[in-house]
Formats: sequence, structure tokens, C-alpha cells
Amino acid sequence: MIGLLVVAGLVLALWRLFRPAPLAAQPLPEHWQARLAELVPPSAWVPPGLRALYESRVETFLKTKRFVPCGGLEQVGDEQRLAIAGYAGLLLLRPDAQVFPELRSVLLYPDAFLVPQTEPDEMGLVPDDPEERLGESWAGERVLLSWTDVEAAQLGDSVNVVVHEFAHQLDDEHHGGDGAPRLQDYGRWSEIMQKEYARLQRHRRPPVLDPYGAESPGEFFGVVTEAFFQRPQELQRHHAELYALLADYYRLDPVAALQGAVAEGAPS
Repeated sequence: MIGLLVVAGLVLALWRLFRPAPLAAQPLPEHWQARLAELVPPSAWVPPGLRALYESRVETFLKTKRFVPCGGLEQVGDEQRLAIAGYAGLLLLRPDAQVFPELRSVLLYPDAFLVPQTEPDEMGLVPDDPEERLGESWAGERVLLSWTDVEAAQLGDSVNVVVHEFAHQLDDEHHGGDGAPRLQDYGRWSEIMQKEYARLQRHRRPPVLDPYGAESPGEFFGVVTEAFFQRPQELQRHHAELYALLADYYRLDPVAALQGAVAEGAPS
């Protein structure tokens, strides 16, 4: 058994060493650039100086990830692929960000899907009934999504299953599920996230954050990322430090962008 584990470890190490390099980023086709703004409303918040980087992240995602239709979905259309890649790309505006290097596949279901339960309940028993899910992230391998819920996010729903699950992917690139993506300095991140996580655990009916975030630090990171993209003004109002932390990390300031859009639309 030990010999097999050693061999498996060597094979994995060699694969990581000699695996093909990622495809070079190419500009997003012009006809998709305009459609991206319609399919991913928060993409309007990307500042001009980061626009080319954002579109290259989206293009790389489309070229390097496999989209798999599941649960009766016949195929994954181009606009579905673009919408998912567009939301995922919003999490990758840091200069050193990689395009989810361990991710291989995105499995897309038409609606919420059922998965077997693996966690024991309070009595130590694993329930037989499957659990309904909107999305799942399998560490470094695949992401599962409900298309109905992707569409709901496009229309402004507070739940955004894409950014939630891809926040988990960022989390897994570091320690794996502890609510801290790869950073150079964890001092400020740890202080604010721990304080806000404890606050959510004390108050299970907060004005902005989904109570599900109190389940674990990893889920908290997913939930606050959803709030940042779906309810940024409310997040800033009720959790100013948390908003500023995510704005620095994601290189976006949704509130400033929304205020600028309102000012541009105001009559002179």
C-alpha cells in the first residue's frame, strides 16, 4: 500500500511538472464584448484600466474549462458559457490571479439538483434523503451550477451561485475551505473576517448577509462575496470594513461605479 501511494505521488508530481501550459490569453471576440455587458451586469463596474485584463480572464476561462450539460440539459449554449465565465472572471482582477488552475469542468444543471448527503446529523447518522443544491464546488476539480439560479442573479437576486462557488475555488487554492484565499498579508483579512463572522454567528438575521454564512468560515467567504456583487450598497452601509476589504481584494468598487452611473444619467 505504501509503495502504491509513493508511485501515485510521483505520477501526480510529474503530471504537475510537465502538464501543458495554459493557453495564451486572447482578446474576447468583439461581438461577445457587448453581449457580456448584458449577460453579466456587474461587469460594468470593471474600471477601464482593468477591462482588457478582465476580458482576457474570461477568454482564458472559456478556452480552458469544459462545460458539461447535466440533469436533462441537452447542451450548454454559448451565452450560458459566457455568462458563467463572465461572473467567474470578476473574481480574477488581481494581477497575480490565475484562472482557477485546478478546475477542469463546469457541470450545468437546468435547475436545482439533488446530491447524496455525506455529513452525519446530530445523532451521528447520515440521512438517506438527498439534499437539494443550487451549486457545489469540488476542490480544484469541478463546479456544479443551477442555470435557473444563474439567471436569477442576472436579474438582481441576492443569491449569486456562480460567484459563491468560485469564491470556494479561490479558497481551495490556499488552505482549502478556511475562508482565506491566497494573500501576501493575512493580518487585515483575518481581523475583519473573524470579527464579521463572529457577528453573523451572534445575529442569525442580519440585514444583508445570508445566515448560511455562519456555517463555516468557507461559507462565510462565499456569502460575503455574493453580497459584494449582488447587494454592494447595503453591504457598504451595514458592513463598511468588510466592503472595503473585498473591494481591495477584488479590485472593484461597485458602489462608486453605481454612483458614477447615476451621475452620468442625471440631467444637466
